[in-house]
Amino acid sequence: MKWLASVSNMSIGRTGMIIRKFEYLDTEEIIEIWYNVSVLAHSFISKEVWDSYKSELRNKYLPAAETWVAEESGNLIGFISLLENFIGALFVIPTKQGKGVGTKLTELAKQEKEHLNVGVYNKNIDAKRFYIKSGFTYLGEEVQQETGELVINMIFE
Repeated sequence: MKWLASVSNMSIGRTGMIIRKFEYLDTEEIIEIWYNVSVLAHSFISKEVWDSYKSELRNKYLPAAETWVAEESGNLIGFISLLENFIGALFVIPTKQGKGVGTKLTELAKQEKEHLNVGVYNKNIDAKRFYIKSGFTYLGEEVQQETGELVINMIFE
């Protein structure tokens, strides 16, 4: 799998936030962000489901993905993981949501890829709104087998 390479450490605005490539040492912090935000944003899915995915995220998805992290004052505040042209994960800690972190991570992915796809739970209104605002359009929908939840598939071209 090709790692994103055209941007190394990218300073963003006056906040002191940087976006950089994922490093193995980031793994546990990324999993913690993913888990905490997943439980908050997807309250319609049981916490046990998210618990059951931690190992798979650590051992399967993170090693296979192109991942970039947003960091501020030495702490991770968000990340984006791409599986080819698919946004497998975009998570920002709650205190930094709505402050441009997700937008900057998405813009980086748009610079690197000709087009992007993403699947968003239909009940996650904030995520759907974010992707529409970011220029993604409706592609289709499906029921996720593991959760029984409706997923809206979107594309950026």
